[in-house]
Amino acid sequence: MALMARQELLSLISRCLEGKERAWEEFLDRYARLIWATAHRCGVSGEEAEEVFQRAWVVIVEGLGELRNPDGIVGWIVSITRHQSWRLMEENRRHRRPLEAEGETEAEDSLPQEEELLRREGGLLLHRAMDQLQRRCRRLLQLLFFVEPRPDYSVISEELDLAVGSIGPIRARCLAKLKKYYLRLYQGGEKGDS
Repeated sequence: MALMARQELLSLISRCLEGKERAWEEFLDRYARLIWATAHRCGVSGEEAEEVFQRAWVVIVEGLGELRNPDGIVGWIVSITRHQSWRLMEENRRHRRPLEAEGETEAEDSLPQEEELLRREGGLLLHRAMDQLQRRCRRLLQLLFFVEPRPDYSVISEELDLAVGSIGPIRARCLAKLKKYYLRLYQGGEKGDS
């Protein structure tokens, strides 16, 4: 993170922790889109996305003072939002009644719900697989695929202390590991990177 941007971020966090309303508004303006985009990438939309946004915002407000590395704030917000998305999807899964109990028996009525369920469960498995990656690999993939707008390679290089030319090959290795972990989870296993 560039020195000026880092100083601005530290100042913003400090003002938020002092309880300055304008600082919180600025913080929200800066990171709201990231929260929404992360929730949508996890497979939640509509009212569920609003619920995830509210839950994530509460955790962010309560935990901002505990943030140990302000340079990692984007990853911290993404992680919080992903966990809130997963938690909501898990709550919904546990409370979902069988289709027959709701009187829905026609195949065309159940097909979109089944597709939606498969999409969400696939998203959950993807994020669980991401959690099994080593920190640098996980962060690289977050920056490349989960952060809006996607940062330039020079920014990624600086944040992860990588040569710009090595990002592509490392990305390929990280994606291969992610695929391996995803398939293992899909088939019922749990073991990841150590």
